[in-house]
Amino acid sequence: MLYLTVSSAAVHFEPDHASGRETDALFGEAVEVLGTHDGWSEIILATDGYQGWIETTALGPAPQPDHYVLTPRCLMTTSPDIKSPAAGWLPMMAQVKATASDDGVMAVHAVVAGKDKIIGHVPAHHLRPLGHIVADWVAVAESLIGTPYRWGGRDSIGIDCSALVQLSLAAGGIRAMRNSGDQEKTLGQTIDRQAGLIRGDLVFWKGHIGIMTDADTLLHANMHHAMTATEPLAEALTRLEKLGLPATRFARV
Repeated sequence: MLYLTVSSAAVHFEPDHASGRETDALFGEAVEVLGTHDGWSEIILATDGYQGWIETTALGPAPQPDHYVLTPRCLMTTSPDIKSPAAGWLPMMAQVKATASDDGVMAVHAVVAGKDKIIGHVPAHHLRPLGHIVADWVAVAESLIGTPYRWGGRDSIGIDCSALVQLSLAAGGIRAMRNSGDQEKTLGQTIDRQAGLIRGDLVFWKGHIGIMTDADTLLHANMHHAMTATEPLAEALTRLEKLGLPATRFARV
């Protein structure tokens, strides 16, 4: 088993940058390598079973992770002093080994030249122990408002609708598949919209998913706004229906 050793990396359909983006792998995620070809590795992500091709240089050994990143993006510095130079960044749900290094600061470890070494320092409140469950997972999704929309994107550089749901549910202790079609088949219990919606309910369209932040407001990463945004559910339903995309399911997680 290998791990992603860069902040994030695109997983492609084929071993070629010109092929479509399947998803993003995030720092510290475990992968099973099925084979290699010309600088690429065919992998399966342990997080969700997604399969595709990733540049081999993005993979390597790693210490056993014990924390995950909860903020949209976490800047690492070379020392506990926030004024020290940047040492890279970590996306939401990156998995790391981290130890206390100074008051309110954690040291992030990685395997460098075969040894477990500190590669940067981050604010402790940006991390949570693995297994920690966030009570309000919708608030995690809301923290990504303004993130650019990117097809296949799964980090705060750019994210798509189903990744927004997958990452925020993960913070709430709920494992979700990667694609909206699979999420529609597996997440929650179907409900009647007319009975009223509540915070955390999911709305599905063919190829799209959104999260209700309250009875009337939808949060989704979408091409219309070109980012993660909120809008009245009624407006989204009307706009998508005009495009031939009626809502297909309402669900309560």
